[in-house]
Amino acid sequence: MTSSFPRLMDRRPYYQFVAHKFYLLVPPIIIRREVTLLFFFGIVFISSIIFFCGVNPSSRPLSALFLSQILPSNQDSAPGDCDYSNGKWVRDDSYWVGTYDQSCPFIDAGFRCRENGRRDLAYLNWRWQPHGCNLPRFNATDLMERSRNGRIVFVGDSLGRNQWESLLCMLAKAVSNKSAIYEKNGNPITKHTGYLSIRFQDYNLTVEHYRAPFLVYNGPPPENSPEKVRSAIKVDRLHGRAKQWAGANVLIFNSGHWWSEDKTINLYYPPCWGFYFQEGGALNMTMDIMEAFRRTLWTWKSWATQKLDPERSNIFFRSYSPIHYRHNPGCNLIWGDWFFSPLENNGRL
Repeated sequence: MTSSFPRLMDRRPYYQFVAHKFYLLVPPIIIRREVTLLFFFGIVFISSIIFFCGVNPSSRPLSALFLSQILPSNQDSAPGDCDYSNGKWVRDDSYWVGTYDQSCPFIDAGFRCRENGRRDLAYLNWRWQPHGCNLPRFNATDLMERSRNGRIVFVGDSLGRNQWESLLCMLAKAVSNKSAIYEKNGNPITKHTGYLSIRFQDYNLTVEHYRAPFLVYNGPPPENSPEKVRSAIKVDRLHGRAKQWAGANVLIFNSGHWWSEDKTINLYYPPCWGFYFQEGGALNMTMDIMEAFRRTLWTWKSWATQKLDPERSNIFFRSYSPIHYRHNPGCNLIWGDWFFSPLENNGRL
């Protein structure tokens, strides 16, 4: 395994697990098993997306029943010939019509763009167009039928939360009896710690979100640590709720957005007060952030190969996204960067 970490925009695999046929890419990070069918799952909320990597349904019968065939075979190309990741954003003024709006009860206050001051709607009118094939429109009823008696789990930061809320809204449009959709533990949508599990009673389906920005444990540092160390990110210990993720039929992970100086070692004022990295029982004050992220992904990959049943679980991973804040020299976060069209400047990541 190489000790160096490539530039964030380098799309080559930075390490490969040949024995398990896992390939991690940045960005987005994608898990491959056997024959790869890469596709986008049509969830668009505040111009964020999920990159999915499907699996050969003929080699995994359960997957064939649960979501792996959510995209019907395309008439424009032979099965398996279309690379859904190869394409471009195109303007389509009809794309968002009838999907959902901000009256959806699953969007919490912080993510209601128009209520928080945004006046334009142009960002809603873009869709992904693969080269050489077409993505079918999202069909909520079809997805829930294929997902019956299952679990869809999102794990990550605010990007994953956006996608989770958006999927809930898209699915809820197809349910006439809204009282049959509820949080299993009675928690409100405004809860931002721990997890939320929304149950679609008619389909015995739960769609869950677990907040874990780093995927690994983040907690008190070792005794006698320097005062500037406010917390320790244990790169060799997965998040404490990982045991609840196991057994899900679909797991959508995302991480990367918090792996920066502004969200770790410079999170607090004065500068260099914040989160540092720990491995074993020792705090490492000099570990590079990208090295810490790389080790975290090894920890996550080890858990996935040991704890998840490849005959039951499909795993998707989304990595870096465009930032939704700016940082000034005074260490104050300035929120509210708005985009009116697809981001083409990779330097904004």
